[in-house]
Amino acid sequence: MVALNKVLIAGRLTRKPELRKTPNGVSVTDLLLALNREFVSFNGEKQHEVCFVDVVVWGKQAESCVNALSCSSAVLIEGRLQLDVWHAKDGDKRCKLRVAAERVQFLDKKPSNESIDGKLSEFAAHSSS
Repeated sequence: MVALNKVLIAGRLTRKPELRKTPNGVSVTDLLLALNREFVSFNGEKQHEVCFVDVVVWGKQAESCVNALSCSSAVLIEGRLQLDVWHAKDGDKRCKLRVAAERVQFLDKKPSNESIDGKLSEFAAHSSS
């Protein structure tokens, strides 16, 4: 039997990640990504749709996400689909399909220290004038 479970998505976070720890002390965070799609419908109208995808990130990578990302940060996620199944308080069986991240790449560019220092120097020079 052939099977392939690989996901590659890029989008923006809808909220700041929060770090949790399992009872064993393993770090974990949940990301909610918004994936925007623009297309032209059959009648020629521009359309816009958003798909929201839940992502779970584990270990050191989860800690990095919490420290480096904020709401609206752009990320590229490489991972696999995972089906979570549980029983709700009312006894009904629930399930949710989400992405288990194997790799999270931060897409927003952060300014280097040199450019920050240069801007601060420029600001100080203009402020003292």
